[in-house]
This record gives sequence, structure tokens and C-alpha cells, in this order.
Amino acid sequence: MRKIAPVFSVLAVLISAAAQAELSSTVTLTSDYLFNGVTLTDHDPALQPSLDWNNGSGLYAGFWASNVKFADGTDLELDATVGHWWQLNADWLLDAGIAQYTYHGSDGAQSRGFNFPEAYLKIAYRKTKLSYWYTSDYFGAGGGHYIVALNHGIPLGQGELLLQVDRSTSTQTDKFMRDNDGTYHHWRLAYQQAAWGMNFLLAFDDTDLELPVLGDARLSLSVSKTFQW
Repeated sequence: MRKIAPVFSVLAVLISAAAQAELSSTVTLTSDYLFNGVTLTDHDPALQPSLDWNNGSGLYAGFWASNVKFADGTDLELDATVGHWWQLNADWLLDAGIAQYTYHGSDGAQSRGFNFPEAYLKIAYRKTKLSYWYTSDYFGAGGGHYIVALNHGIPLGQGELLLQVDRSTSTQTDKFMRDNDGTYHHWRLAYQQAAWGMNFLLAFDDTDLELPVLGDARLSLSVSKTFQW
């Protein structure tokens, strides 16, 4: 059985100290929930609220939720994250943490079978960021999996052009098959702009995943609003 209680217990303790830090919530409505270029809502819209805490000096934690539709009897994703960032100097920033992904629905046993933890490390230089995620039990399949992503932002007009390319690799293809070598690539071109107190994101995603429909080219629109508590 997955041991997710400790992560949520730590989050509860941290968030209880919010009076001495910052607490916020972001609500996002997106036309498609894409996870590394693969739809988790069968290309349907998703509502995604979050609760985020930080102590103002690097330590942060949060909850995030979304409706999903990628397996029968599974309709809700609830994630928890704990991490710390370090501003190394004016240009460089380092970020490390752990996340726990959990899934819920009418078929409780099957939904819980997708649960998995993940560790991540990110390093950013100005508007360029290199990220690495690793789990030993990707979507509960029992196989190792890692993702390497490169992001870059370019100011454009009143907003920002966002470029991303990432590679997903299964270390045990008998546990979680992607393609013949256990890998696939995802790329994204997006434009984001703030207006009327909200943030708008228009994105084009595509992959070389050899599975029909799941990772095909897709245009999506997301609207989010953040509330400070």
C-alpha cells in the first residue's frame, strides 16, 4: 500500500503556520488537461484548484486537484507537494522537492493503484529552466520513470512566449511501455498574458508517442485566477 499519509501530515502542519507566511489559491479552467503532452481528460475540459503555502524564504507546500478521465472508475486527481527553492544569485535559482500523486473515483481500489510519488530538481538561469523528475513507481506500474524538460520564456508584446521540450523515459519497459525503447518526446509552444486580473494561456502541444489519440497534436486554452489569503 502506498504510504501517502506522511506527506499530507507534513503539509497540514506547514499550512497551519500560514499566519507567519503566505497562503494563496489558484483556480484554473483548461480546455484539456495535458500531462507531458498526453491528455488525462480524454480531451475534455478540466477544473483545477490549488492551495499554496510558502514561508517567504524558500520553503513551500501545496495541494492541487483536477478532474480526470483516463481509466474507468477514476475521475479525480489530488496531488501534494513539498519543496524548497534557493536564490543562488541574481540570475540562478535552484528548486528541489517531492510530490505525491493520488487518484480517486468510484472504483477505489483501481484508482489507488495509479498513485505514485515523485522527486524533482530544477535549475533556472533567468528565463531558461532545466528540470528533472524521477519516480520508481510510475502510475503504480512498478517501473522506474524519469522526465527531463527544458523551458525558455521570451517577452512578447504584453505577455510571454513559452517554449518547452521534454523527454519521458521508462527504465523498465516491461512495466510501463512507451515505444520500443521506452521513450517519447513532447514539445509545447505557448503564449501567456495577464488581463482583467486573470492569466490566459494559449498552447500548442504535440508528441511522437506512438499511441492513437492520447498524445496527438492539440491546441488548448487555459484561464486562471489567483487569490491571496
